[in-house]
Amino acid sequence: MSLLSQKLHILHLPSWYLPEGGQFCRNQVRELNQHGIYASVLANVTIPMRKYGIIRSLSFPKGYFLSHEDDIDVFRNYHISFPFFKKIDSHIWARKTLKMFGVYCEKYGKPDVIHAHSVLWGGYAAMLIKKKYGVPYVITEHKGIFGMSCQWAEEQFITWQDAYMKEAFSNADMIIPVSKKQIPKISTFLENDVPIQVVSNMVDTDYFHYKKRENVSDKIRAVMVNGFNHAKAYDILFPAADIALSKNSKLTITIAGEDFFGEKFEQLLSKVKNKDRIIFLGELEHPNVRDALWSADFYIISSRVEAQPVSTLEALSTGLPVVCTEVVPKQITNESNSIRVPVENVEALSEGILEMSERYKEFDGEKIAENVKKIADRRVVAKELIEVYNTIIK
Repeated sequence: MSLLSQKLHILHLPSWYLPEGGQFCRNQVRELNQHGIYASVLANVTIPMRKYGIIRSLSFPKGYFLSHEDDIDVFRNYHISFPFFKKIDSHIWARKTLKMFGVYCEKYGKPDVIHAHSVLWGGYAAMLIKKKYGVPYVITEHKGIFGMSCQWAEEQFITWQDAYMKEAFSNADMIIPVSKKQIPKISTFLENDVPIQVVSNMVDTDYFHYKKRENVSDKIRAVMVNGFNHAKAYDILFPAADIALSKNSKLTITIAGEDFFGEKFEQLLSKVKNKDRIIFLGELEHPNVRDALWSADFYIISSRVEAQPVSTLEALSTGLPVVCTEVVPKQITNESNSIRVPVENVEALSEGILEMSERYKEFDGEKIAENVKKIADRRVVAKELIEVYNTIIK
């Protein structure tokens, strides 16, 4: 029987899931099911009461239930998270996830492997499951803070969480960082010799395919697809963009993403002199994201923290050259497709944007798109993951 035809049963256990993120998990599971295995999701979805309010939080369905979503099976529960009780809440979430797993096994059988997404708290829950039920698990670590790219990233590690990360990482059957930069920090939590294998995030290169740009105007069009939060470093991007816009009158910057409102955003934007040439599209669905990428000449990512950003993979997949900070792995950004600049450096980022404004036509868009396929195409990543699962079972 060939590797890809074995009917493995793989249960994905995300630390967060829709509607609170987790699209990467959904996409992996959906693709894995196209390769002769059965993959499903156990989603103990955290609903932050601070975000949703009491009434909306309590309106989510109660109890465990199976739903068929986006062509995959999702065994769901909604966990209401109360503010100010992070440690207690994390314990409750993990124990509830352990209980959910028992019910899942009774109804649908015991999986061959659990694939946890992020050590806190899916990885920790997978460790509890392994101790009780003997099911092996792998952890894909998505969080960019493990790259230790800046002081802010270092400050996100909270001392009381160390013991839980040590236990979860050290008892895993394999750890799958999405970037080599995460490995040194992850290794500090290992008390056992656990295999580590980098596997890229996944992108649908058929959908985000190369398209030759047609620019009938003399405008130079940059685009970003990132929400407004501290990790994305808009406090660096806005002043850097303002400098670049002042020096190149043909340049425009379009930004797609969520949460561009509120006092912090307004304060940062108010300092930008050329704000009339920054276009905010809001949060977009996939077709509109692709259109925004196809309508641009190059892509910008200003993040202070990233592991391996899917939005950048999508941009590269359409053939866009990239201006990025050094948090983006060299595996996907190099001199053939990007201009890399130091993290949290306004001057360097503005210079990178200006340089790309002059040079974007020098980059071979078709070649950029082809190279991404070799690393991050959904079929390539699925096969790598199935090889991991089979290695663990054997």
